Amino acid sequence: MTSIVFVNPPLSVQDRYGLKSQGGAETPPLGLACLAAMTRKHGYDTAVIDAAATNMSYEEITREILERGCKYVGITAATISVRNAGRVAELIKAADKGITTIIGGPHLSALPEETMSRYLSFDIGVIGEGDYTIIDLLEHLETGKELSSVKGLVYRNGGGLVTTDGRPRVHNLDELPFPAWDLLPNLAKFYCPPVHTLKRFPAALLIASRGCPGKCMFCARTVYGNSLRAHSAEYTFEMIKDLYLNYGIREIQIRDDNFVAYRQRLVRLCEILRREKLDVVWTCAGRVDMVTPDILKVMKEAGCWQIWYGIESGSQAILDTVKKNVTIKQIEDAVQMTLDAGISPCGFFIIGHPSETIETLEATVEFARRLRLAEAHFSFMTPFPGSELYERAEEYGVFHNDWTKLNGWQVTFVPHGLTAEVLEHYSKKAFSRFYFRPRIVISYIAKIRSWKHLRFYFLGLVSLLEFLIRKPHTKRQV
Repeated sequence: MTSIVFVNPPLSVQDRYGLKSQGGAETPPLGLACLAAMTRKHGYDTAVIDAAATNMSYEEITREILERGCKYVGITAATISVRNAGRVAELIKAADKGITTIIGGPHLSALPEETMSRYLSFDIGVIGEGDYTIIDLLEHLETGKELSSVKGLVYRNGGGLVTTDGRPRVHNLDELPFPAWDLLPNLAKFYCPPVHTLKRFPAALLIASRGCPGKCMFCARTVYGNSLRAHSAEYTFEMIKDLYLNYGIREIQIRDDNFVAYRQRLVRLCEILRREKLDVVWTCAGRVDMVTPDILKVMKEAGCWQIWYGIESGSQAILDTVKKNVTIKQIEDAVQMTLDAGISPCGFFIIGHPSETIETLEATVEFARRLRLAEAHFSFMTPFPGSELYERAEEYGVFHNDWTKLNGWQVTFVPHGLTAEVLEHYSKKAFSRFYFRPRIVISYIAKIRSWKHLRFYFLGLVSLLEFLIRKPHTKRQV
């Protein structure tokens, strides 16, 4: 009998990306894979249902859970999927009130009491990092002990809610087991990062550190916080080796908030990768103020071919407002250093920052064109729960706080002095002026290495064209 089933609730690519959905991707629920590894390590029969990847319906999820005869169901949710998670819990409770439903993830960690009050089918919420909380919680549930001594929880007690003391963050990440990749659907079949970020198939995601020291007002850090902790180079390599040997993975996307922060670890990992000669390439994200020519050279020699930088804006005033703590000159230098090292530089940009104006929007569009980036993403400023902006949004503009729309691809926040139509216009302008240039078009043609690449690039083009020709919403503020 399965003791616990972890569930990634249904969430279509259309829900996440809207008209850009064909250019979207399906990525594995890394958090659930880590929790599943912990519960299995501690002797609990464990299963994972990734309904988002397998397109399972709510009824199919409920039926499988009941057939497994589990006592506990752990559900993860980002803000845009918390309603879906609530629906899963509601159906489970309707079918068997004896099953304990546990909700976790970034949204619950940011708004624990509000989430539990809105979705009454959640019995218990796990706040923050759940690696040890879930084990402590299950032990208390199994023995009938009071939950008040379990750190990192919010739970129902009579007609009210009880929130326990916070749990310290995990500092030695190497003491954790590898993610339970084997409990997920087939990695090579069901998951694929965006194809324009790939050189090889199949590809997988990896997180090798937690936390970010940055203070950007649009980032939510409620799960991992500002305390930066990392797996050792040796542990990280063994995870890569596991994916390479046992799952056939040939490209690794390292999804740390800032992979280049620990330089000694990075250099050591690159040394190991060069020595072991695995036939694998990799990409990562980093801050522009933390790369150097020497570091980039080492990364290139170890198989890194692409780096994504959070550039955000072409206006120094905007960068200062959102507390990015970088300069335009640092951005320009980092992109050039990356090019010089033979690595493909890419940039994330945001449309609709606090204090944004027509002039700063124009500056961002032109800055993205001027930089020698290979790829650029332009998302809308979104006040995610747990971020500073979520608490202060009304100071800077109009915020439509609909959790189901907080995905970065819909206008939910409009700075004072602008309109939703203006933001949509500049989003389209940014995409069209960046991508419909001979240099970018030729680069895409050169990257076609298989029919799979060609298919996904074509679908991505169709998706982009649909987004660009969509008529703007008229006379609305959000």
